[in-house]
Amino acid sequence: MKPRSKPLRRLLYMGLGLLLSSILLYLLFLRPTPIKVGGFTSFTDENTMIFEVINKGFADVELLDVRVNNGMKPAKSELGVSYSLHLVGGGGLDEDPDIEFVDLRKVPLKPEIMPDKKRAALNQGSRIPLNYGVRLYNDEPITQIEVKYRYWGITFTREMPMGRFFNKP
Repeated sequence: MKPRSKPLRRLLYMGLGLLLSSILLYLLFLRPTPIKVGGFTSFTDENTMIFEVINKGFADVELLDVRVNNGMKPAKSELGVSYSLHLVGGGGLDEDPDIEFVDLRKVPLKPEIMPDKKRAALNQGSRIPLNYGVRLYNDEPITQIEVKYRYWGITFTREMPMGRFFNKP
C-alpha cells in the first residue's frame, strides 16, 4: 500500500482532534448540569431546609461546599444518604435507620438509578445509596442556595432553583 502524504495525515489528525474537542466541550460545558433538585422541605422558620439532590450525569459528583443567601456559609450543612426508597425530606429522618447524615464531602453522589433497579438493589440486601438530600441549618431564613461540586475532575458552581414558594428578598 502507498503511504499517505503528510498534509493528508495532518488534516486527518486535526479533524480527529477537532471532533474530540467538540465532544468534550458539549459534555462538560454545553450539556445541562448533572445535578438536579427533586424537591425542597422547608420548616416553619425557614432557617432549616432540606433539598433532594439527584445526579443525572454519567459519573460520580463530589459535593464540595454549599452557600446560602448570596455566598454566606450556613451554620451547618450535611448530606443525607438514604439506603431505602424513603426520600431524604420531611420529618423523622434522624430516627430512620436507613438514612444517615454525613459530611458533604464524605460520600460522592452516584448517578441516578432507575426505579426497577432500586427495587432490585433493595432485594440484594447490600447498603447501596438510593437517594440523597442536603440539610441546611442557618441563622436567618434561607432565600438562595448555591452548590459547589466536582464533576469529571472539573469544579462547577450552581445556584439551585428554589421555585416560587419561597420568599425572595
